[in-house]
Amino acid sequence: MSAVAAHAAPEDAPAPAHHPARWRRWVAIVLVVVAALLAPLAVTAKWVHDRIIDTDGYVDTVAPLASNEVVTDALANRIVTELFAATDLEERITDALPGPTDVLGPALTGSLRGVALNQTERLLESTAFEQLWTRANRIAHEQVVAMFTGQGEAVDQRNDAIVLDLGLVADRVRERLVDRGVGVLKRVEIPSDTIEVTLLESDLVPKLQTGFDALDTLSSVLPILFVVTVVAAIAIAPRRRRYVVALGLGVAATTALLAVGIDLGRRVTVDQAGQASLDANATKEVYDTLVVALRDWSWYVIVLGLFVAVVALVSSPGWIGRVAERLRGSSRDVPPAALWARQHRAALSAGIAAAGLVILVIWPSPTFLLFAVVVVVVAIAIATVVALSRMQPRPAPTDAPSAGGEAAAAAEAVDEGG
Repeated sequence: MSAVAAHAAPEDAPAPAHHPARWRRWVAIVLVVVAALLAPLAVTAKWVHDRIIDTDGYVDTVAPLASNEVVTDALANRIVTELFAATDLEERITDALPGPTDVLGPALTGSLRGVALNQTERLLESTAFEQLWTRANRIAHEQVVAMFTGQGEAVDQRNDAIVLDLGLVADRVRERLVDRGVGVLKRVEIPSDTIEVTLLESDLVPKLQTGFDALDTLSSVLPILFVVTVVAAIAIAPRRRRYVVALGLGVAATTALLAVGIDLGRRVTVDQAGQASLDANATKEVYDTLVVALRDWSWYVIVLGLFVAVVALVSSPGWIGRVAERLRGSSRDVPPAALWARQHRAALSAGIAAAGLVILVIWPSPTFLLFAVVVVVVAIAIATVVALSRMQPRPAPTDAPSAGGEAAAAAEAVDEGG
């Protein structure tokens, strides 16, 4: 009886280890999928909260538009047009002229329009306009919140547009025209909300209000949940390297879809811009400025995901073993550099990664190209360190392999097979 039990034990022994591995595999797959879906959501939530919903963040985001030549030219034309319409300037000039005015009135008005446009452009190039621009956007931020989340008093008035009150700018232009001799505008007042310019108009964002509102609410939770899911997937995976590769590729793929969606949103926004909006080129500049952080963060996540996948692939024992053999060449002994790399492998890898991070942090205005180059160089450097540390001495050539040679060969095979 005991002999039968002893014989059956080896057959029953693998069963307890087999079922947990299968269970871990499926849980790891689910976690990888969840992490891949959370990545673009976390990036978008961070952008919505920090760059759109937060007032200071939004004002900082649109601040570069005050010095964008495409936008300021469009603003100058719109301000002058609205100023002439709001003040009935052509009619005032015609009434002030003696005699027949059928020809002289329109000609003088056209000449004055050129002067007004010149003065407006000069004003938009001054530091005073930057202050007015900041004030106008800070006031209009309530419309931004209403447009993206459906919350706020402005939602009943304009739920698909960001409208700026540039009456103060127009009034400064009027003062400059008065100083240049256009006395007919001396007693003209420009009330608030008279000169309005639609900075961005689209019915696409209001359709996504519920989603944006939820992302804003979960903006601090989603990044943490993403990190926890990634750590859990790696910890529970039975073959971690494969799942790390899948995780990196999955995160890169889903975030790439977000990047594609950003570009599609640009086309839709330009196509849906109304008559009150700026021209097409200016609308593109406004859209790109609003989403610049979201686009940059998306590409950073894409490159980071690919970097993780590449590092996991190149750290495969079999691949590393072949690289190590090429580095060693025909020599039987392990080079001293490889021995040193083996002893300091962790410190070297951490130092290389830290050096790449420091470069990205201290570099003034790092570009996506710089980020990609640093990531590739760091990956190659870490892979080289791992390859050097994996080198094993070749057994001495003999007719009959010794026990020590067989042991070394077995050790090398185990090391290359993982």
